[in-house]
Amino acid sequence: MSRYNAWQKAGRDDDFGRSATGMPVALEAAPFYAVRVKPAIHHTMGGLSVNTETQVLRADGTPIDGLFAAGEVTGGLHGANRLGGNGVADIVVNGRLAGLAASKRLK
Repeated sequence: MSRYNAWQKAGRDDDFGRSATGMPVALEAAPFYAVRVKPAIHHTMGGLSVNTETQVLRADGTPIDGLFAAGEVTGGLHGANRLGGNGVADIVVNGRLAGLAASKRLK
């Protein structure tokens, strides 16, 4: 604990490469608890821009005919951050909208 607290105070962790943002507080008073954590890719915060019809947009804002997108390949739906469960809404709602728009185009 003293080693961690020294790194936290210095604002860097040379053992694991964490910065001060990865060590927000010193751990000085027991009891201490641990949890097993592993890295995972959860959600992207960038990607293709889409309109309300789920059409992919060019850099100038015009839609690309016949190209629809939903879910994690799209960006800008949540601003700079989002709540963890919001990815489900992207998949279900925008996925359905994209599917409907694509099938309508084929008809």
